[in-house]
Amino acid sequence: MREQEMRLSLIPELGETWCRVVGEGTRTPIVLLHGGPGYNSEYLRRFENFAITDRAVIRYDQIGSGRSIVADEHYRPGVFTVELFRRELTRLREELGLDEVILIGQSWGVMLALEHAIEGAPGIRGMVLMSGPASLEEWTAETLRLRAELPTDVRETLAREEAAGRVGSPAFKEAYAVWERTHVLRMDEPPPWEAEGLEIFERDMRVYNLTTGGAEFPTEGTAFELDGWDIRPMLGNVSVPTLLLSGRYDEATPAVMSTLHHGISGSQWHILEESSHSCHTEEESLTMLLVADFLARIERERR
Repeated sequence: MREQEMRLSLIPELGETWCRVVGEGTRTPIVLLHGGPGYNSEYLRRFENFAITDRAVIRYDQIGSGRSIVADEHYRPGVFTVELFRRELTRLREELGLDEVILIGQSWGVMLALEHAIEGAPGIRGMVLMSGPASLEEWTAETLRLRAELPTDVRETLAREEAAGRVGSPAFKEAYAVWERTHVLRMDEPPPWEAEGLEIFERDMRVYNLTTGGAEFPTEGTAFELDGWDIRPMLGNVSVPTLLLSGRYDEATPAVMSTLHHGISGSQWHILEESSHSCHTEEESLTMLLVADFLARIERERR
């Protein structure tokens, strides 16, 4: 089976984008869009298994993160914008000759997939959108609600460290780990693809900190690139087959996901009962089965 890693000059003014292509064939290629912004694609590598279905699977680390790091002077406010990542995805498709694609996005990857579709990108045959929002307003409201349900000592530590400007301190990280164990990945021993993705992320979190403020919920006194992002009025323009997946304990709550479901005509939505924000790992077999069925349906409808 074809396996190729490369570095592409998609955003030449910043640097190169690391990319990996697995498989080839006649069926529509899959492009994987990771979360963050500022995480990496390693935690999504299990989706490479779909290469056995006579197609290529492409994953890449978005510019400035993972294996696509850039020079230090570029890590500053105003650089890592939604428009930048949208442009990178468009150029990735152009560079690899991906006239038709199926997009699989998780968390921020959902937002990027929607941006790509709504700007009128051609050849999107379908989208799998896992645990992501249509607006930061809804995301903020729901994550703050979930934060308020954390144990009292955890909430107090988060608030104290934020007020002192110590987001990222050992105490903040320890309290924040409770959030992650509750709403991001409910596993005591993450599998290798999750552990290795986290290890890569923790080496360099600068893009994540610039774009999110350093946490999955708003932190006191921080501003970030995604602030104000909202495409709810444009969801009706999404006309491609769409599969929505989320977890029962997800930080992308039913309130967040239902906006996508009601806004995207004909979308299918499954809530995985034993998952939080990482259903592709927490309930890997069921997730892959649902995605495989969706891919098969797209291929049937194409005939």
